[in-house]
This record gives sequence, C-alpha cells and structure tokens, in this order.
Amino acid sequence: MARLFFSGRYETGFRRGRAIVIAAAALAGTAAIAAPANAASASCAVVFDTGSHYVTGFTVPGRVVNTGTTAFTGWRISWTFTGDEKLFSLLTTKWTQTGQSVTAGNVSWNGTVNPGGAVTITAVGSSTNGVFGVTGLTCTPL
Repeated sequence: MARLFFSGRYETGFRRGRAIVIAAAALAGTAAIAAPANAASASCAVVFDTGSHYVTGFTVPGRVVNTGTTAFTGWRISWTFTGDEKLFSLLTTKWTQTGQSVTAGNVSWNGTVNPGGAVTITAVGSSTNGVFGVTGLTCTPL
C-alpha cells in the first residue's frame, strides 16, 4: 500500500445542530489531556472516544471541552501520531498534518466555547490495521 503524505491546510465541518452519525465499534479507550491555561480561568481538554476502525483506517469522534470558568473564543489542539496514521479529515476544524504531527484549530463558527461546553470533532484517516494512536495530546484556549 502506498503511503500518503498530507501537508497543507484543510477546512471541513458541519454547522451546529446537524448530527454526525458514525457506526461501528473499535478502540477500547478514551484519551484526555488538559492543557495549560492561556489565562487564569481559561482551560480546555481534548477527548477522543472509542471509534470505528477497519483494516485500512479509522473514524474516531472526539470533543474539545472548556474545563475552565471563562468562555474562550478560539482553541488549538495538537498531537503526534504513534504510527503510520494519515488524516483525510478532522471534521469541524482547520487542520494540518506534517509527518506524524497534527495541529488543528477552530473554524469561524465554533471558536466560542462556554464553561462546561464542548465542540465535536471527528478524525477520519488511514492506518495499518485501523490503529489510531496519539501521544503529546494538548489543548490551548485562545
């Protein structure tokens, strides 16, 4: 199988209120890491839930959650893949992938997140045996 390389900026997404339904079960865990606060009361975390995986790829839903006491008007998440994962899409974000490093941020309509609120994201991509492994997961409110 040829290795795909993605580099550049992509904007994908759905407007609020539309459901994204993705079927099947896969990975058996949830990863969540809180990032350092941008301001004393602003903080966020990114969580990836159990997702779907198949022989050549994955679909993994997640959320950017406001864990602070103040609304923020933008966010940035980043991580490093642990294997040969390549994103096709990271729904509701502007994202880049260079090698194993991924950085994503809000789009115009989903940057403001109130305390306790969340923005839905979904990672869709290819990998050997459907593995979705991440390390160094961070979230930064802007």
